[in-house]
Amino acid sequence: MAETRSAQEAAPSEKPKDSIRESIVASAEQQSEQRFGSTARRAAILAAVVCVLTLTIAGPVRTYFAQRTEMKQLKATEAQLRSQITDLEEQKVKLADPVFIAAQARERLGFVMPGDIPYQVQLPANAAPPGAPGGQPPTAKSDQPWYTALWHTIADAPHGVSPTIAPDAPPGPPPPPGPPSPPPGAPPPGG
Repeated sequence: MAETRSAQEAAPSEKPKDSIRESIVASAEQQSEQRFGSTARRAAILAAVVCVLTLTIAGPVRTYFAQRTEMKQLKATEAQLRSQITDLEEQKVKLADPVFIAAQARERLGFVMPGDIPYQVQLPANAAPPGAPGGQPPTAKSDQPWYTALWHTIADAPHGVSPTIAPDAPPGPPPPPGPPSPPPGAPPPGG
């Protein structure tokens, strides 16, 4: 009997051990599920906080860079205006000089001092100004005498100007109407 009791006592003691193990395993699984759930929640909360901070900081950062660019543009404009002020002050000093004013009056307006004789050179419309690269006269051929070259300069294009009608000149008057032509087969007039 003692053996049966110990066997009976041993069997129920194994059942509670198994049930304890099962409950420990179940609680460990439950805790791991809660951990994974809480970790995911923590990650979601952290992501939301990072997004809110990013959106909160984005506005002022954008404003900072826009103002910085505007400051650079304003400094460049200020430097340009200061340079313009310097140029205008130099021009003001020049305009206060009577010699400069007289020179400008001669150059721009064609004024002359009393007793001076004014000369004004007028070049043809299509002639090159003196000193221009294409304004040099053509050289005479060496196999012709000098008077032939002179004749060609006079006869071909007097003074380097070719006689052409300006393209924007109005056309000449229409020809006067002639006498009406007789119909075909009619006798000539006066006969």
